[in-house]
Amino acid sequence: MGLFSKRTVRELTEVEEKQIKDEMRKQILTKSENDILMIKQIRDLTNMNVGEAKGLFNQFRNELYDCMADKQ
Repeated sequence: MGLFSKRTVRELTEVEEKQIKDEMRKQILTKSENDILMIKQIRDLTNMNVGEAKGLFNQFRNELYDCMADKQ
């Protein structure tokens, strides 16, 4: 294989595509579950209602994303 040669690209099989989608679905659900747990923790620590705790959670997440983007 030469230094600048292109690798052959192939299509995913139906089984491979299903496995990837299943794993992505699990990751999305896990992220949602983790977000919910963090919102509940904020709510319990602050005595806020769920909406207020979710707002604070989103604010914290945005601040962290901004901080991480600044470091790149």
